[in-house]
Amino acid sequence: MKTLTLDHNDMRRRMRHFYVMTKPRVNSLIVFCAIIGMFLAVPAGLPPAGVVLAATLGIACVAGAAAAINCLIEQQIDARMARTRARPLPRGELGASDTLIFSALLGATGLWVLYALVNPLTMWLTFATFVGYAVIYTVFLKPRTPQNIVIGGASGAMPPVLGWAAVTGEVSADALLLFL
Repeated sequence: MKTLTLDHNDMRRRMRHFYVMTKPRVNSLIVFCAIIGMFLAVPAGLPPAGVVLAATLGIACVAGAAAAINCLIEQQIDARMARTRARPLPRGELGASDTLIFSALLGATGLWVLYALVNPLTMWLTFATFVGYAVIYTVFLKPRTPQNIVIGGASGAMPPVLGWAAVTGEVSADALLLFL
């Protein structure tokens, strides 16, 4: 029977590769915009700290999962581009199954946090945003039409709405203005 052993450095390196696939710079902007939506939803006062923390964690996890799926789907394209060829998948640092499992666990954790600690509406809107980016934009729009940015931009415009829904439990006309 063959056993797999990872020393401390190997484990740290793998964790770093998983972290890179979450596209932390983009993810930080997503989270920042969601937090702005949370604060705008409460014009007089502050949103509840527990909701802000849980929503931030849940949205960040689902956004990271979507980014990892994007990396998985685009690994051949990434291997040909100077800007992206050093990512973990094109370099062979992680495999497709590792990425899929990581994304599923991260996304499921984020959705559970949103459902259990925030509200179901925010969870469903965040899931729809995941599908919009990881599936509709990445799989169908990006390789087929130059309008991918316009249509796929809906996923990028959702974070303030997610933040609003996290605090209020609804999507009002004011929240939709943040989307536009």
